[in-house]
Amino acid sequence: MSDARLRAALLSWYRASKRDLPWRKNADPYRVWISEIMLQQTTVAAVTPKYEAFLRRFPTLAALAAADEDEVLAAWAGLGYYSRARNLLRAARAVVAEHGGRFPSEEDAVLALPGIGRYTAGAIRSIAFGEPAPLVDGNVIRVFSRLFGLKGRAKDPAFAKTLWPLAERLVDRASPGDWNQALMELGATVCTPESPSCGACPVAKSCVAFAKDLQEKLPLPEERRAPVPVKWTCLWIERDGEVLLWKRSEKERLLKNLWGLPEAGRVDARPGRTLATVSHSITHHALTVTLKEASLAGKAPAGAKWVPREDVGNYLVSSLWLKLLRASA
Repeated sequence: MSDARLRAALLSWYRASKRDLPWRKNADPYRVWISEIMLQQTTVAAVTPKYEAFLRRFPTLAALAAADEDEVLAAWAGLGYYSRARNLLRAARAVVAEHGGRFPSEEDAVLALPGIGRYTAGAIRSIAFGEPAPLVDGNVIRVFSRLFGLKGRAKDPAFAKTLWPLAERLVDRASPGDWNQALMELGATVCTPESPSCGACPVAKSCVAFAKDLQEKLPLPEERRAPVPVKWTCLWIERDGEVLLWKRSEKERLLKNLWGLPEAGRVDARPGRTLATVSHSITHHALTVTLKEASLAGKAPAGAKWVPREDVGNYLVSSLWLKLLRASA
């Protein structure tokens, strides 16, 4: 199949079959940007309600730029990878300061914004501005690997790098946004990691992997990394209706710069009964976290703060803390 016929087949399928997702209803650069950052390493199902709530809280780029970090982190709660939220805030402020509040369309200017790499820049520029910018993400890697019979691991940066020239060659100059979304939609709904629906694929007849029965073998399987076990004991220290929270520093292994319950050993306290124990995964770490009731024995540590009990949920934004609070209720 020629490039032109491949584009026509995939675009026709996408326009007839695409999912009704909230970020597809308006190609405003701000809305596209927010959706692309949220969708990094996070499922559509998890992002959809958070996306709509985030835009209600920060309906414009100017509103986001004017917010403080704790507000943005609270609105981001549950999505994880909180550096993305901090970079959103930094980038919004940069757009206001350097571009008069208008999201730029030039590649160099977009790439200069915090938290935006080559893929995200390609998505924003093609979808929001109609620029013929290519993109390569996990879905596109899988589609290209199977469609063209290319052997490599999807998470190998070197393999991904080899696919950018192909993405640039194939991008539809007339409808680059639809084309890039069509590739990602195919990977997300049809050309899935396991049990791809080849019978529903609009380009199956041109797929090398389908012809050679390799669709379950491409891309090559990832090398599995054993999770690192981590054990924490955290303390619930309450007095006069206030709870002691602790701002984790940049030097912490996990949950950097986020409010949390203080770890035993970081605060002079007398631990009491166990309230709950939960298991939780963060990247390649397998956490076992025990929460104990405790009383403060000395001074509160640097970075700690007394917070009214009813406001604790506004500070503990990580899903780990929310899970622990539910288990101890």
